[in-house]
Amino acid sequence: MNSQKWMSQHYFIFFMAWGIFLPYWTAYLVHEKNISIESASLMMSVGLVLRGISTMFIFPLMTAKWSQKVVLTIFIIGSFITAILYIPTYNYSAIFILTALLSFFLPAIMPGLDSTAGLLVQKNGLNYGRARSYGSLGFVVSVAIASVITAVTNDGAMLWMVIGYLGILLLLSFKQTPQVLLEKPQMVSAQSSFKSILTAKNFMWVLVIVTLIQGSHAAYYNYGYLYLEHLAVPKYLIGIIINIGVVFEILLFAVADRIFAQWNVAKLLILASSGAILRWFIVFAIPNPWVFALSQALHALSFATAHYAFMIFLTSTMKATQITKAQGIYSAFALSWGTAVLTIVSGYLYNWAPNYAFLAMVLCTIPALIASIYLKKTMKTI
Repeated sequence: MNSQKWMSQHYFIFFMAWGIFLPYWTAYLVHEKNISIESASLMMSVGLVLRGISTMFIFPLMTAKWSQKVVLTIFIIGSFITAILYIPTYNYSAIFILTALLSFFLPAIMPGLDSTAGLLVQKNGLNYGRARSYGSLGFVVSVAIASVITAVTNDGAMLWMVIGYLGILLLLSFKQTPQVLLEKPQMVSAQSSFKSILTAKNFMWVLVIVTLIQGSHAAYYNYGYLYLEHLAVPKYLIGIIINIGVVFEILLFAVADRIFAQWNVAKLLILASSGAILRWFIVFAIPNPWVFALSQALHALSFATAHYAFMIFLTSTMKATQITKAQGIYSAFALSWGTAVLTIVSGYLYNWAPNYAFLAMVLCTIPALIASIYLKKTMKTI
């Protein structure tokens, strides 16, 4: 099986489901399940905590017992079944439980795919940037479809789209798989323990920086859709505006391996944190839909460059046996727990004044820039 094709297909279909869950799920809970913004924020925050647990502990623990392919399939099945259970459910407590379960299963697929990509980079020479750009393309396609369908019908269509995409991803699980992903895990050694990873040279510095940068997307991910509604943007245009960011993300990933070939990780993190500061300040200072749309171009820096920097750090400094756990740590802190804390903070500020949610994001990215500059000056090896 061609590794590049396999990875690209899985990224594409997974991110079609992610293209609904990430930007739209809070709005889905509010509009279709009659959940208040505060309660939906709490649900998503609890979900982020569980997401961190599943990606940092459960997924790596399972890959220590079974092959990468088997573990990915288990999480895909869990996501698919949970999504189906939403159909008849309107009870608050039941929705809370389902949101927690979906947040446990679905997001774990992403670091699972990234750790899989890391193995394929090392073993099969995978071009990570090119494969990951298919994920971003899937996100764009999904958001575009959602914009049209929800404008014609209602936000309830979001659930059916998630179910459909997860069904396709499940079918893909039965296709031929690269041999390295079918191999049973090697015996766990001290070199692949959490302690060995956390104490590895520069790991904690890089982790703190990417946690601040990626966490700063909390207001955008959870309230971006609602904020654009607040700015009186028509539903069909909201999807287009959200897609602008992902288009620039695609462009970045497509050329990253070439244009950043001579860049070290610290320099990439300086670029990412600078882009994040500029992006959130513009959105805060000028609450205007056209300005918001223009700021979306900076997603290539605030998200994609930070993510690419960590993947480069991972594949260039970690052993193959460490990649899954290191990816889990990154996903737990940078993409889950940090975002969970800032979701609560930004939710409080959003209720006070919607644009102030983005001011909090500016304040958390300034330390990331300072730390990145310090990293560049003192640790020249990366």
